[in-house]
Amino acid sequence: MTFASFENIVSLLGTIVGLLYCVFKYIETPRRGYRIIIAFFLANFLSEYYWTVYQLIMPSYPDVSEFVAYFGWNISYCLLLTAVYFMRHESAQRYFHPVMLLPVVTGVPLFCLYIQYGGILNNTWEVGITTLTLIFCLQDLMSYRAKRGQRIVFPWFSLTALLYIATDYILWTASCFTWENALTDPYLYFSVIGAICRILLVYGASKYYELREKDRIQRSVSELGLQVAVQAIVTILILGICTAGLFFAVMIRDSFSLRFPAILNEDPIVSCLFSISAVLIILILGLLYVMGSRYRWILAEGKHMSVGRRSRINFFFTITVTLILMVLAVAYNNTVLYRASVVGMYEDGEEAIKASATDLENYLTVAVTTVRVAADSVDLMKQSGRSKQEIEQYIKDQTRRVAEQFDENFTGLYASIDGTYLDGLGWKPPAGYDPTGRDWYRTALAANGEVVIVSPYVDAQTGEVVITVGKEIADSPNDDGTPFRNVVCLDVIVGHIREVIQTENIAGKGYGMVVNEDGFIVAHREEEKSGQFIDALYDSDLLEKIKNAEEGRITAKVDGEDCTLFVAPVMNQWYSVIVIRDAELLEDTYSQLAVNIVVSIIIFCLITFFYYIAYKNEQTYGKKVEEMNLQVVTALAAAVDAKDKYTNGHSARVAEYSRMIAARCGYSEPDQDEIYMMGLLHDIGKIGVPDEVINKTSRLSEEENKIIQKHPVIGSSILESIKENPNLAVAARWHHECYDGSGYPDGIAGEEIPEKVRIIAVADAYDAMTSRRSYRNVMPQNTVLEELRRGIGTQFDPKFAKVMIELIEEDRDYRMREK
Repeated sequence: MTFASFENIVSLLGTIVGLLYCVFKYIETPRRGYRIIIAFFLANFLSEYYWTVYQLIMPSYPDVSEFVAYFGWNISYCLLLTAVYFMRHESAQRYFHPVMLLPVVTGVPLFCLYIQYGGILNNTWEVGITTLTLIFCLQDLMSYRAKRGQRIVFPWFSLTALLYIATDYILWTASCFTWENALTDPYLYFSVIGAICRILLVYGASKYYELREKDRIQRSVSELGLQVAVQAIVTILILGICTAGLFFAVMIRDSFSLRFPAILNEDPIVSCLFSISAVLIILILGLLYVMGSRYRWILAEGKHMSVGRRSRINFFFTITVTLILMVLAVAYNNTVLYRASVVGMYEDGEEAIKASATDLENYLTVAVTTVRVAADSVDLMKQSGRSKQEIEQYIKDQTRRVAEQFDENFTGLYASIDGTYLDGLGWKPPAGYDPTGRDWYRTALAANGEVVIVSPYVDAQTGEVVITVGKEIADSPNDDGTPFRNVVCLDVIVGHIREVIQTENIAGKGYGMVVNEDGFIVAHREEEKSGQFIDALYDSDLLEKIKNAEEGRITAKVDGEDCTLFVAPVMNQWYSVIVIRDAELLEDTYSQLAVNIVVSIIIFCLITFFYYIAYKNEQTYGKKVEEMNLQVVTALAAAVDAKDKYTNGHSARVAEYSRMIAARCGYSEPDQDEIYMMGLLHDIGKIGVPDEVINKTSRLSEEENKIIQKHPVIGSSILESIKENPNLAVAARWHHECYDGSGYPDGIAGEEIPEKVRIIAVADAYDAMTSRRSYRNVMPQNTVLEELRRGIGTQFDPKFAKVMIELIEEDRDYRMREK
């Protein structure tokens, strides 16, 4: 890998890691700044991805236009400027300090330097945008320095943005000079620093929001589990999309290299890669939109769900996500395992067939050497004038010696000398026997003095397959003027070759055979197939496939099954072959894959089981907590009501009436439960009202009315610390507000009063009229109806007042009142 490739890979990884980091933060706390930074990373990705991929697959620098080369980076600088502008501290927005002009002072000479090595448009754009960004960064930092005594938070984002742009300036400046070698070039080191600074931008943004958000979002364990699951899915999909883009780019490269080799390094490749980068960005944006929208919808819907239902949804969602991730992991692992196993089996097969071929070649080399030595000796004996009897005796002696010293399968030397057949085993040919008509004789002559292996044949007497190794020696003169063509040969029974074939396999699988160029099966594991022609046993094109085998293996149908054949040539005349069925070849691999899948299923079942136990415990615990909370709240409401001996049970009745109105209006069960809780605590502020005012038997004075009217504010201040349900404090504060704005304490009206509070206001007024007071008894039902009708549109929301009237009219026995 070159340093240039390393720099680009590091920069791309910095962009991808920063993108994922920012996506995580956005999923955790959706904010505008995170959206801008995500767009910044995607714009960077547009240029980084195609540039890096091009160098990896070509490898060379892409020859592209200035616009295409820097388009993504230039857009990213605009987005970074936008982020810095919006994420400055409020106090810095109108602040000025002379140090803010430093980027202008340094930017002008740098621009003059850069313009000598790049385009005017690109350098003007980049230097201009980054200079403006640095001005805003310094404005924020200098403002903090001037006002830090006022407890202003440190501008982390402006600092990280400044460091990132400063690193880019160093990179641009370093690229304008020639360095002795890559190790002394600052570009290498500051590429790594720049990638780290790019990631730190997200850290700076997170500090910006963290230090400004007093009210942090509190989430349950199930919501945090959902958040982590969404983050994991987004990570896997983004990395998967990037990997798929790389493979697609390689396919495009290969396609162009095969079809259009002349334009391999031209614009079409770059255009395709740039298009891939753009498509990847669109896919990632779509993914983020879908996942983000779905996630926010689930969270929003979760607020209106009961704990049990929310827990069920989270349970099934988490199990589904776990299943998807496990399926992806198993698919990936099995793919890797399958490929590794296949490659391993292929390597084992190639090694086995090479070892077999080497063994056979060594064996045949001994036979060839034996024939060469015998032929040269006979040739010397002829030249020295030795008689045929002496030559024949030598052949006999040599036959015996070869069988004893080398191999008993070397059955005998023989020769045709001066037209006479001489046999080392003493065999006398029948009358009329002509050796010149034999295959071994003609084949030896055709080899022009080289040692040759004659095509095997089946011995008629023994049924053994016999091969002959022969060599022509010097001619002898004949009386009629034509020379005698002399040949020395050795017969070899394929006993040893058969032994080699019997042990030929791959990890105990498959079988071996040796075939010559004519298709004659020299040896086969099944002995009855030795000595036959391959075309008679297998497909007619199998021999041709064996001859043309590439990479030492082929695939073919053998006996009707898909098989892989490992092939190695022997002495350039034979082929050693191992045949193994594909099902048998990958039998262990399939077993491993099956075990892997079964283990994964077991693990998933265990995860599901334990998560289910946790889910059931969470549900049980949640119900207990809800019940305990309700009991505590009910007890608290009872304690408040107990301060007023005339309104005992008031809060419980208001809560029940409010639930009845909400149910009639079609509110969900979680909303009804929340309204019930709001009703129970709406008068909690009375804790802060003196008992003598609450329990006064006569009408209250104006001063006492002012005191009693403080209880909504007191109740709101007590309940506002409950962050998970801010509506409790809202109900306590505004339940005495009127629809026409004449209520207290804030005098808000109409839609300004939350719906749920308007329900409680109607229920509160109804219970006040149907409860005993020190100065009156329970009001008659008809009177209550008249008061409610009179208050429609003034004191009460018309919609909820009418619902209350319906409930009263249905209550013919007037049960809805203080007993």
